[in-house]
Amino acid sequence: MGSLSLATDSRSDLDEDQFSALEQDLRLIEAGAPERLPTTTLRDGVLRLARLQRALEAVGARWLAELDRRVQQVDSPDPLHSANLWLAAALNLTSNAAYSQLCTARQLERLPLTAAALRQGELGGQHVSVICQAVRQAEKTSLDPSAVEAELVHAAERMDPQALLQHWYQVRYQADQEAGVEAEEEQRQRRWLHLRRTWAGGFRLEGELDPEGGSTLKTALQGLMGRRAGGDERPPARRRADALVELARRRLDAGDLPERGGEKPHLAVVAELATLRLEPGSRLAELDWGPLVTGETARRIACDAAITPVLVGADGEILHVGRRSRSVPAAVRRALNLRDRHCQGPGCRVPPELCAPHHLRHWVDGGSDKLSNLRLYCNHCHTLRHPENARFRRRADHGRLPPLRAP
Repeated sequence: MGSLSLATDSRSDLDEDQFSALEQDLRLIEAGAPERLPTTTLRDGVLRLARLQRALEAVGARWLAELDRRVQQVDSPDPLHSANLWLAAALNLTSNAAYSQLCTARQLERLPLTAAALRQGELGGQHVSVICQAVRQAEKTSLDPSAVEAELVHAAERMDPQALLQHWYQVRYQADQEAGVEAEEEQRQRRWLHLRRTWAGGFRLEGELDPEGGSTLKTALQGLMGRRAGGDERPPARRRADALVELARRRLDAGDLPERGGEKPHLAVVAELATLRLEPGSRLAELDWGPLVTGETARRIACDAAITPVLVGADGEILHVGRRSRSVPAAVRRALNLRDRHCQGPGCRVPPELCAPHHLRHWVDGGSDKLSNLRLYCNHCHTLRHPENARFRRRADHGRLPPLRAP
């Protein structure tokens, strides 16, 4: 790790006695056996420690700003002669985290009210971040930045950081509507979404939406989730993920999306008949020309799907492509909707148009598409109706690899 060599005066830059005394006081507090103290004393202690922590943040920011000022006066090829890089290396921070601390330290020097409130323990780090952000944004408005600082420091005495940020948005818009509109558009331009396939075959969803887009998505997901049915043990995060997939599934089922590859977008599953029959040693199915899924998942999707039989030769060449047909004809589906009225899962009342037909005896096992062999289930309940893999688990086969078949 590099070090900074800067010119100093004859006094020591670091008063060891003062730091040693501070460290000794912290050790005494730490050894104070809090489990023996009454609750009121613990609460008072937690508050005092929080104020001390905030005061130390203020002092640290002041020292960092001074260090940054001296570093900028030194012309050195050493990359660690940068307060940002040095801070990241010294404290094992990311470059972004170190830069954020440095920006706050620089700005606090120009925000005397905020720095004083932080030293007195009246503000927390998140409050300071909001005020620094607001003052920077105030420079693009008709507002006086110093007046903005004074207003927000005063408001922070009764608001948490999120409420303080909302208060700043109100102040800005009421004083300068044009600036508020521009800020909203800037926020809208920062929207993004990444859908990345993981090595394990799943997908990771990351992104940020503007307030309108995020609220729209949240409202749609809440509408799909509804009230949790009895017996549904999924946590809210999992129900939310399922609702997002259901939202996409409904758009695909609606058939009104633009064509791709000469046909409407749809979920494609490529599976051998042995896979659908869950025969031991059968291969995984291929989902949408990429991720691999088990025969159990392929069977569930195939319960209500358009099926295209393809005859393949020993070397993989396609010999014949049959006519596409539905696993459940449209007329039978309409009759099924009228008969069942809703999902047949215990206590579930999802309407029929949001359910999928389930074959009591799967069609790949010789089951018919007659009404007597069909039941309606929502996506969640339908998954619970396909435990077929359990039939083929054999303790005797544990630990042994089956013979692999060529693609």
